[in-house]
Amino acid sequence: MTVSSLTQTTAFALLLLGSLAVSAQTPVTTEPALEEITVTGELPGPGLWVVRNGERSLYLLGTLSPLPKDLQWRSRELERVLARAQMLIPSRGDVSADVGPLKAIGLYFRYRSLRNNPDDATLEEVLSPELFQQFETLRQKYAPRERSLLDRRPVLAAGELWREAVEDSGLSLRNQVNRRVEKLADQNDVPIVRPRLRVDDVRATLDEVAKIPVSAEIDCMQATLNRLESDLQEARQRAEAWAVGDIAALRISAVAAQQEVCWSALLTSPKMAALRREFDEAWMSTAVLALEGQETTLAVVPIFEILKPNGILTQLRARGYEVEEPN
Repeated sequence: MTVSSLTQTTAFALLLLGSLAVSAQTPVTTEPALEEITVTGELPGPGLWVVRNGERSLYLLGTLSPLPKDLQWRSRELERVLARAQMLIPSRGDVSADVGPLKAIGLYFRYRSLRNNPDDATLEEVLSPELFQQFETLRQKYAPRERSLLDRRPVLAAGELWREAVEDSGLSLRNQVNRRVEKLADQNDVPIVRPRLRVDDVRATLDEVAKIPVSAEIDCMQATLNRLESDLQEARQRAEAWAVGDIAALRISAVAAQQEVCWSALLTSPKMAALRREFDEAWMSTAVLALEGQETTLAVVPIFEILKPNGILTQLRARGYEVEEPN
């Protein structure tokens, strides 16, 4: 069966470590709000990368998170591609598991028990005094009412705090661009083909993630807090750069370092490392299938997966495909 929203929460909430975070309530803060971004009007976002295999083309739209909450986004180039496309590969995969309703409920409560520190330890007891003070200063600034964060595992506490600060800055972590693209695909009767990933033992995966070394979680938290202190202004600038298609401004970023630290923590779990590898392979197989069999395909992927060294473009070039950069 396709994983329901309940099962996705239990199986993959811990996957979204650090900057990807779980949601929390919007705080009321006595600190001055961050200056909100000034992106206005209808904006195109970045141009499309094109991967070619003779007469067949795979177009890549790079998405960014966070983006402005009220972004008015419309890409005429993308609309023209979808008008003739035979396939859309969206950013969300098709995750499945053999989980019935009763097991899903059990997994949900298992996940809830894993959100906090073992042995009911507080965050203050787990962190060094210096790191806890850094966290608490930022929590008082962005989420003073969210005292439950003081019991969370370090990586989840930092991730929830990041979400609070992002929302306070006029940005949103929701992928409204991907939803817009899927809606356009439906309007044009373009089949949506999702990379597939199956989780055979969700509980064992959760149990393994629970054993991530606390030192790795703390490294992720430190990287996230450092980014929170220094990167919100850059996050707004990146949102503006994405909205107007300024790809050069997106190539230099502190985001990759923080995400790499947090992924490294997660991938100490062999099961999670295998799932990440399997999903990457499933995405690449879907892209290659499109390049070998469809005249025109559109794929939506995080823009840093396109821009990073040894990312998607490097892998496709290594397979002999030609890549054209956006103008």
